Amino acid sequence: MSSVPSSEFEFNVHWLPGMGADRRLFSKIKVEKVTHHYHEWRHLPQAKTLSDYASWLAENIETERNIYIGSSMGGMMATELMRVKPADHLILLSAPTGRHEFPALLKNLSAIRIGQWFSPRQMHALNRMANTFMGFKNEEDKALFFEMLEGYGPDFLHFAVNAILDWKPKEFNYPYVQIVGGDDKLFKSQKMAQPIVLPGAGHFMTWEKPEELSALIQSEIDHLIETKRSFVR
Repeated sequence: MSSVPSSEFEFNVHWLPGMGADRRLFSKIKVEKVTHHYHEWRHLPQAKTLSDYASWLAENIETERNIYIGSSMGGMMATELMRVKPADHLILLSAPTGRHEFPALLKNLSAIRIGQWFSPRQMHALNRMANTFMGFKNEEDKALFFEMLEGYGPDFLHFAVNAILDWKPKEFNYPYVQIVGGDDKLFKSQKMAQPIVLPGAGHFMTWEKPEELSALIQSEIDHLIETKRSFVR
């Protein structure tokens, strides 16, 4: 059988950033053989949960042969997105597959429904509390994160915090790869089934270890392409 042009196997990568982050979160990640689609958050008054938001997002993804790559909250969103618009592959970066991988801190905050205690403006004023789990390696990374976070405004941040704390995903049975930093202070590899651990990286690993992370992601994409190519031979 004649070989199939490589374009037949090109995938669309949909990048989903973490809470309050934008496409700059992935600016140091270099991945080839795919078409990139960078999603950024917006405040949707009708969306109260991650599932609500995923349903809206699915309606706006018109591509096929998709790969979802989500960081932190973006990874949670990607798992919800898989349920309404399944993709060929899912790669989670610093992100859980469900509440069983949440740290005790998030579970406790969820139990007391702390997200309901504050108005959007009050919660926005408390955004520096993110310092407790981000574990920034330098001031440049820290400045970028808060510049992105503050740019979305209080309404989105209020939605995001409550949506994460109230997240109650259904059983997850899709193929995925989970990459987490060895120094991640929020999501620990010990709680995950089969994580790929990136030594020396924290929760902001897309900026801390971009070369190593790019290589891991590229390896996953190359494997997926070769699998598809072998299937049609």
